[in-house]
Amino acid sequence: MANICLTFGTKASHDKLIDALTTVKGLAAWWTEGTSGEAAKGGEVAFRFGDNGGFDMRVDECDENGVLWEVVGGPEEWVGTQIEFKIIQEDKHNQVMFRHIGWADEGPFFHHCSMKWATFMLSLKDYVEMGSGRPFPNDLKIEATGM
Repeated sequence: MANICLTFGTKASHDKLIDALTTVKGLAAWWTEGTSGEAAKGGEVAFRFGDNGGFDMRVDECDENGVLWEVVGGPEEWVGTQIEFKIIQEDKHNQVMFRHIGWADEGPFFHHCSMKWATFMLSLKDYVEMGSGRPFPNDLKIEATGM
């Protein structure tokens, strides 16, 4: 099994981070504008990326320390994986620890998603620090076009 693991530190408030990770409005501000559903524990959140489809997440954990989602719909490589955000409060900043857990292998889609998660973590950082992220469809594009 393979995992995608990323982290960043921020002086943004713990409350701002929790809001960004546990509300539909917050999630839509940094990941995809096509976010809907119930982001509380036991709920399900749909993340849509225009004509590219999307993912459905069941919220297994949601508290002041972060969230844990199980992917229940989307590409087969994602279904059954888990996505975890933990917030660790340090003396002078908050550390966001991200993991996308349980990939079957490290194929081309895994590599693509690793890079896309990195761009969305930067979007999350921008959102909590500056008030504006780069959610889809305005996200950083990483694929070559016009080839």
